[in-house]
Amino acid sequence: MPALARLQASDCDNPELDIFTRVNGVLTDVYSLEFTIEENVSTPGTPIQVYPPAGRQTVDLALCPTGDKLSTGRYVAVWTPGVAELIGTHIVRWFFKLTAASPEQTFCEEFEVLPEVTASTTTGYTTIADLRAEGVTVAQADDARLQVLIGRASNMIDHYTGRWFEPRSKVFLLDGTGARKLLLGPPIISISQVRLLARDLDASIQDLDLADVRIYNRHLTQELLDPDDRESPKLEFLAFDERFERDPIYGQTRDLFHPRYWPQGTQNVEVTGIFGYTDPDGSPTGRTPEMISYACMLMVLRDLPGLATQRGLDARRAFAVTEYKTRDQSVKFASPDKLGTQGVGAFTGDPTIDNILAMYMRPPAMGAV
Repeated sequence: MPALARLQASDCDNPELDIFTRVNGVLTDVYSLEFTIEENVSTPGTPIQVYPPAGRQTVDLALCPTGDKLSTGRYVAVWTPGVAELIGTHIVRWFFKLTAASPEQTFCEEFEVLPEVTASTTTGYTTIADLRAEGVTVAQADDARLQVLIGRASNMIDHYTGRWFEPRSKVFLLDGTGARKLLLGPPIISISQVRLLARDLDASIQDLDLADVRIYNRHLTQELLDPDDRESPKLEFLAFDERFERDPIYGQTRDLFHPRYWPQGTQNVEVTGIFGYTDPDGSPTGRTPEMISYACMLMVLRDLPGLATQRGLDARRAFAVTEYKTRDQSVKFASPDKLGTQGVGAFTGDPTIDNILAMYMRPPAMGAV
């Protein structure tokens, strides 16, 4: 989840509150764009608009630094939380039209306002407000400590699963395969640019027309989860249909659809876009899967007492307990050779957490040299 500290600006240099507008998976510029900022802290579940004081704030569609456009189909909401801004969950609500005649679309995204700037630009896969709602008190951990634990748990989830579960802007250099399909590693949220690179004496760059490329991110564009393109993200050149191509009546088809192939090479295809394993929720980028957020909360709660305390040690060994005696306050743990029968997980040792992470693990990469 994005985060802004008090007196920290969201702008062209620090686009924490940004929007990606796309059509069929391709980032597309809009005709008009507005936004509002609402706080959801003082009365959770009933957001209160804090910016602008009334109405909506118009986004300047000119390119940064003159306007608020970062690139094709990507814009930033310019706003700075004041020194007295409430700490906790806020909402940026967007309103946009793709063309003058198209209907207005809207969606909202949550972000956190923090008391001070942190090293990370994200709050991780859960929030301080979520943990407070689960009963974590300030006496147990203040906001600063909770944010450290959330960041640590989120990084561990990325490491264990081999994935990330929020939108991230990336540029990949891939090997051309000589085939029409090109496999990518992380799930595709949207693609802004694909270029073919020639690394010879006459080095050249060719920008591809994204209208000629099929983007496999149907989990967001169609909310289609069977098949699930997150498990096999790829780009594919459109090809002609031979049944029509042979028919003189459809002569134009040969001009509109033509076979093309990714040229064989080493890191000769540059793909720019937004990537990440998110669940469809009607927004252009999707949301962090609910079960990942739940696993992140469980990991934070395990470390809440502190690594050096007895309560912290007990929390990390709870999965191995086979017997409690309340009168004498004794605890019996499983012997190492029997831990397998206790449902021990492969990552943290906690089967509840590890069974969730196992469901979201990246498929093994198969390859040869």
